[in-house]
Formats: sequence, C-alpha cells, structure tokens
Amino acid sequence: MTKIVARLVFLLIVAELLLVLLSWLLSATQTEGVRSLLSSEGIRFMFGQFTYMLLKPQLVWLLLLAMAGGCVWQSGVLHPSQMAFRRRFALRVALSLLVVLMLCAASLVFIPHAVLLSSTGRIWPSPFSRALVPMASAVAIVVSSCYGLLSRTFISLHDIFSSLNWGLQQASPFIILCLLLLQFYGACCYVFL
Repeated sequence: MTKIVARLVFLLIVAELLLVLLSWLLSATQTEGVRSLLSSEGIRFMFGQFTYMLLKPQLVWLLLLAMAGGCVWQSGVLHPSQMAFRRRFALRVALSLLVVLMLCAASLVFIPHAVLLSSTGRIWPSPFSRALVPMASAVAIVVSSCYGLLSRTFISLHDIFSSLNWGLQQASPFIILCLLLLQFYGACCYVFL
C-alpha cells in the first residue's frame, strides 16, 4: 500500500510542476481567467497562503480517524479469537458504553429543538453533520479504550497513547498524500478560479 501512495505522491509532485508550467504558458498567451504561479503575485500566494490551503477539515478528519483506528486495532476489540471471561465481560461493557454514547448523541440531535440541529431544524448541514467524524472518532477511542483496559490489552494510559500514536504512524503516508492534495487543489483554484 505504501508503494501505491508513494507513486501517487510522485504523480502529485509532477502534476504540481506541470501546473506551474501550464499556468505560466497560459498567462503568457494572455488566456483569460488564468493566473501564473510564477508571477510575483503567484509566488506570494504560494508562500503566503500555504498554511491556509492546508487548513481543511479533511486533514483533521484523517488525523482523528487514524488515531481512532489505531486505538480500535490495538485494543483487540476486532480480534475476538480468545473469548475468555475477561474479554467477554469487556465486550459487554464496551457495547453497553457504546449504546449509552449513541443515546446521548441521539438526544442531542433527534429530540425537538435539539442543540446540534441547524437553525432551521435540519440535520444536514448542521453542527451535528460537521462534528460527525470527530464524534465518531471520539466514541471509537473511548469504547475501544474501555475494552482494552477491561480485557487487559491495555495496561495503562501509556498503552492507550501508544495505540493512538500507532494509528498515526500507519496513516502517515496518507497524511502526506492529503497534504499534497490540498496544496495542489489550492494551487488549481488560484490558477483557474
């Protein structure tokens, strides 16, 4: 999988270089609506707006999902091969906790005049829809941490932190890819919009 992502990263870098060249050629031929990335304005944009191009929810979602995935995977909740009493008990408690958290989330959305609905009373778009990925990640981390601690897969908080870190390590190629995609998208918007 890493080789595929590495190839995609290479293709994005080549595409970025081609975009710089294309923007210069099209602006040199005075094509309407095209700005050059090699002009003084374009260079200022690329350096001055780089951080703002990366400030997108998708990058935060990727980080949160990676941490949640690492915690779920390392907790052992997906590997129910050894269903000893401790693991069965941990699974019951974790599922109970999941139900309680889902009921809490549902009460913030589905009761009349719920706080996470939009001002018009809709679910989409609303604060709930914008917070869906962070909420799901937090629920996954809490439930799998509970399972891991009760089943003794996690011995301490350090183990939970290590599982979050492990998830980020596994997702690091995708984080790099996401950074380059966001930067390429921002450059395309500058050149053509």
